[in-house]
Amino acid sequence: MAASVLVIEQGAYVSEQDKHGEFYFTNFYLLMFFFVSVVSFLFFYTVFQKGLKLNLPKVKIVKKSELSIVYAIAIIIMVVAYISLLSSPSVYTSEEITKFNYWETAAYPGLSALLGSTIGYLPFIFGITFRRYKKLTLLFVGLYIIYLVGVDQKFTAFLYGLIGFFVSYTIIGLRQKESKSILNFKKRYLVLVGTLIFSLVLLKYSNKNPFAYLNLTPVESVFYRAFGLQAHVFWGVNEKYVYNDAPNTWDLSELPYGMHVVMRDFTPEFHQRYLERLWEGGVSWTNAYPAILMRIFPLPIALLFHFIAFSFVPLIYVLLVKAIRNENYLIAVILFQLTLWLTNVYSMAYFHRILKVVLIFLFIAFLSYIYINARAKRKL
Repeated sequence: MAASVLVIEQGAYVSEQDKHGEFYFTNFYLLMFFFVSVVSFLFFYTVFQKGLKLNLPKVKIVKKSELSIVYAIAIIIMVVAYISLLSSPSVYTSEEITKFNYWETAAYPGLSALLGSTIGYLPFIFGITFRRYKKLTLLFVGLYIIYLVGVDQKFTAFLYGLIGFFVSYTIIGLRQKESKSILNFKKRYLVLVGTLIFSLVLLKYSNKNPFAYLNLTPVESVFYRAFGLQAHVFWGVNEKYVYNDAPNTWDLSELPYGMHVVMRDFTPEFHQRYLERLWEGGVSWTNAYPAILMRIFPLPIALLFHFIAFSFVPLIYVLLVKAIRNENYLIAVILFQLTLWLTNVYSMAYFHRILKVVLIFLFIAFLSYIYINARAKRKL
């Protein structure tokens, strides 16, 4: 987002808002939210780590280790994903198909519940299995990247995939007391992945350039998509409600569908009549949070609200670290999927989706309670 703000405030044209960016100290305010996020995470992580006592249950299927089970799951999911991809109309051969309506035209639309748009939990599994099945896992990582491009997913999906891989890979390394860390991971793999991602997206834009109307070449479009649009909502809210002192709404009902609120706020009036249809098709912008907080509250209160609201993230990560260290890999995968949903909740300000995260969290807590009681009775 910071890189995107730099691009915007140099005067880049923001296509969604139909205006050119100007310098409004936006990166300074973004840095404030980043600082509060770090402090909130460290504070609540310490609190939950000391105060949360849960023994997560082990899962055994035909006496196989959970590592083998999650690896088998990854292989099955990858096979299913490619069956779906190769059987469905391609985004590269049709002007009508994009990542927003891909599943409407897919051969097996029911698989969207399993595969989603990115199968974001697969890189997390690859991080778990990498040390045991290194060569085959590298092959699957390459296939996963090709799949993402095949369904028209680009930068954000790759970023979340890298984070997922390094989270599980690093936690396992720390549990095994290895000296290696993320920074010591072989850099050639990152260079290879980065080059492959850039090449595949460039190939996609060379075939169908979404920013040709701005007179951008395919190469320029890749960089514009990566850096020009990722923070335009935050920039727009800062311009309107902080720099230009527009009155805050103080309306908490805007949080459940925050992205829709800011889209309506910044979409040029002539195009607002298309918004409902766009939302029904899954089209949205990006990073409505914490921008929505600056629309609702004055900046100091927005920062305080963010400090409290962000506490759910360290709670999930405390459980995630505990699960990986205890080799509860199946539950770890479920918990990581919760973090992906939380990422969507926060980044898009879609707080109506937090209910399913809470319900699954409570279900895991209930299973843990039963598991603890069963172990206690066996000891008696």
